Amino acid sequence: MKFLVKWLSALIVGLALGFGSLWYMVFKATPPAIVTNGVWHTNLNVGSAANDAYSRLQIAITSILALNRSETIYFEATKDAEGQTLTAACDYTLTGPPPDARWWSVTAYGPNDMLIHSTGDRYSASAASVETGADGSVTIALTPDGSGPNGIATGNGTFVLLLRLYQPSEAVAAAPDAARLLTLTKGSCRA
Repeated sequence: MKFLVKWLSALIVGLALGFGSLWYMVFKATPPAIVTNGVWHTNLNVGSAANDAYSRLQIAITSILALNRSETIYFEATKDAEGQTLTAACDYTLTGPPPDARWWSVTAYGPNDMLIHSTGDRYSASAASVETGADGSVTIALTPDGSGPNGIATGNGTFVLLLRLYQPSEAVAAAPDAARLLTLTKGSCRA
């Protein structure tokens, strides 16, 4: 009986440690190949055979239908330039020249990694949908209801931005940390 209790205790501790480490590695740990560019960051191993098992699982859970890195580079922004979590309590603006890619898009996702409801049925801004300035620059408003130029709704809680560069230029693919990306600026905040 004493042996059975020890064996069951060891099994329970082993399972708890195993599942605990799996949860940590998939949902909390930073992948090994992260590159930062302003507020944006990307995992260079997305869609690569170089990924470890934890990274592949993390990508499968959080990046449904992600394409291979040779086709698309995914940049994510979770914080503003001051290091504060992106929140719908503040308005933000993305500005700058269009990213150097054949096609690009920006989408806001809620804390559940799902699209944020938009009363205007606009869930992203892209190379095909934004109105550009006279100089070719892009301005995208990020507000709770999606109002403003090329607006995207941010909902009523925290959110994450995903910038997708489809068929990026060779320069961007070679040095994503030096690519010219849209700049995020924080505007007014509500209590």
